[in-house]
Amino acid sequence: MIEINENTLRDGSYKLNFKITPTQTYEITNALDKAGFKIIEIGHGLGIGAYRKFYNLPKKDSQLIQAALKARQKSKLSVFFIPGIGNRKDIKEASKSGIDILRVGVNIDEYKKSRKYLEYAKDLGMKVAFNGMKSYAVKSYEFSKISSDIDSWKTVDCIYLVDSAGCMTPREVKKYISETVNIVSTPIGFHGHNNLSLAAINTITAVQAGATFIDTCIRGMGRSAGNAQTEIVVILLQKLGLFNHIDIYKLYDIANNLIKPLISIPQGLSDQEIHTGLSKFHSSYTELIQEKSKKYNIDQLKLMKEVSDVNCLNPNSKLVDLIAREL
Repeated sequence: MIEINENTLRDGSYKLNFKITPTQTYEITNALDKAGFKIIEIGHGLGIGAYRKFYNLPKKDSQLIQAALKARQKSKLSVFFIPGIGNRKDIKEASKSGIDILRVGVNIDEYKKSRKYLEYAKDLGMKVAFNGMKSYAVKSYEFSKISSDIDSWKTVDCIYLVDSAGCMTPREVKKYISETVNIVSTPIGFHGHNNLSLAAINTITAVQAGATFIDTCIRGMGRSAGNAQTEIVVILLQKLGLFNHIDIYKLYDIANNLIKPLISIPQGLSDQEIHTGLSKFHSSYTELIQEKSKKYNIDQLKLMKEVSDVNCLNPNSKLVDLIAREL
């Protein structure tokens, strides 16, 4: 079973200089929860406790956590933790507040530094995940060996391969994941960035190689070139017969109504750009679809998909009229 840790409110905060407000946290958490995501990560991009190092931040962890807790109905809430930025008190306060999952991020060669924090959070009753930041800095066999050691701790609920620089190729992701899942019992996750425009396909490759947890952000929002884009990854997973409980149109609404207005410099692909790919729709027919959707006051993207399902090669005005009236 594949689980997405929806990261828009955490890794996506890099794009907003970490100035996510409680109101925005509430609205986005609520929308993601209603859309069907089972894990939502919130807070500062550098994790709990980071507000102490960035004095221009409008709100502290507790205020964002409380906003998310009020908004969620079914989702589990996750926070990120980097030793040295956060401390044990931050973990304890997050646990007492009701946070379900703690992910501890350290550079892959310093993985042993994470153990005491993972064990502490586990003792508090939280689910815990290890994030091996800059995982590509070690060879695949070294990553597997490190993962095997972490697996032996019998504490961690997930071990993440992390492409922090967005430098990995699908072939490399497949090698790291497949070699690791064969020797550990702990579930493996993948967190990818988009610097080589490979975040989405790397994420899908990770799933095909055996990863069961993946990270995504709406509109690909995130640090540097951004993260694997939620809308695209969900569509690709659905094409594989996975993750079918998410309505793509709800994701478009979140992207357009809640995320797009926050971003001064666009990141990721728009709903129309994505939907033409999903629908097998040739852009030369865009004007026809726009005309008919306006005439019949119906959703342009839904009309695009329904028309293409019937004829993606050469749809004509008569066909579009017929389908538009049915919608």
